[in-house]
Amino acid sequence: MAGTLLLAGCAPKDAPLAEKPMPRKSTDVAATGNPDQIVAAGHGALFDADMRRIILTEKALIAMQEGLAKRLVGNEVLVNPAVLKLLGSSNIGRAERYWLRAAMINSKLAKRKDADARQLLKINNYLLQQSWRFRNLQLRPEILERLRELLGQLLIPYNATDYIRRCREAGVPIPPDFSTNSPNWIDQGQLTTNLLAGNQYAGVFTHHSRTVRGACVALPRDSGGVDSPAGIICQSATTGAACFWDNKLRSGGPSARFMGWRNLTLRIADLQDGDNLADNCTSCHSGNNVFLVSPDDPTWARLLRRNMDGADHGNFTLRVRSSTDNSGPADSGGPQRYVPISAQGWTNQRNAPGCASGCHEGVTGGIMTRWSNHTPAPPSMPPACASGNGSVANCYVDPF
Repeated sequence: MAGTLLLAGCAPKDAPLAEKPMPRKSTDVAATGNPDQIVAAGHGALFDADMRRIILTEKALIAMQEGLAKRLVGNEVLVNPAVLKLLGSSNIGRAERYWLRAAMINSKLAKRKDADARQLLKINNYLLQQSWRFRNLQLRPEILERLRELLGQLLIPYNATDYIRRCREAGVPIPPDFSTNSPNWIDQGQLTTNLLAGNQYAGVFTHHSRTVRGACVALPRDSGGVDSPAGIICQSATTGAACFWDNKLRSGGPSARFMGWRNLTLRIADLQDGDNLADNCTSCHSGNNVFLVSPDDPTWARLLRRNMDGADHGNFTLRVRSSTDNSGPADSGGPQRYVPISAQGWTNQRNAPGCASGCHEGVTGGIMTRWSNHTPAPPSMPPACASGNGSVANCYVDPF
């Protein structure tokens, strides 16, 4: 789409309960629904001409956008006909209409060079930046994928973070918000052996993208209450890039506790990630494949060979077929190794081939010690992957 609108300026602040309005201060003003009220944006908020913070409601945000659209009646020739057709339909939801209307506004303003057009484009941008506050204006992942061709680079829904944006640009599938009863996540059962916490529950949930080859896997553990961890990792099969999230609030800083996961929806944009997690995920996750901790649990074997629950596994695969890291050892299933996405300098630690050298490299000594000392002895992953001479064919179903 011509005149792509860039939304990389100010990232939104965290709001686990985004539907609640911001607290009102004496220096704040209520949103009027008039887009001219907006003069500036910053620190996750909008400000009027007197630099008072504008307290938004969903109704006011929509009214502001509609006000912009009414000023630009005409010049439909500049808009993708498919966008106009959808906007004229009564069968689309509030979020789709909001984002498509923004695309229409952008298209009509993109080729204008006058000061008024530049200001209106900024306001359109500001309105999109604030949509993350309202759940009804957030595109569900499956809808986003259907609309992406129409929206182009314009509209990464602004419940995104800079980390999510970089992961998407690296070809990593982006996980939908996680809950154990979400239809976007499939329960694949429990790990047979939980190396990190003895006999505690460790469930394996999977998600696959309709358009991006790779995998997302969530690992909720313990009882699910406060202090129960739930890690989410997504990996691209075509670039090797992998991204990490834990169920700690971004706003909580380094000392944030695990918020739990039972009866909760974990909003990905609210979680700490590879850019700000205090723990280095690559201290355990190393080798050709970010998910594998060898020797492998039989539950992972089901994922490797796509012998999984769920009728359609789509683009799901744990195998990395190409990567910017080609330093893998011989007989490791090809030279490709996963590459962590992190602003903290995380690296995929170099290890010699391990007990499953035909599938991936060995892991760090701490994990091997936990495995060796575990009682009873953990089962090996069938068929021949854990024997030391297994081939890639024994490990992966190759969907490429």
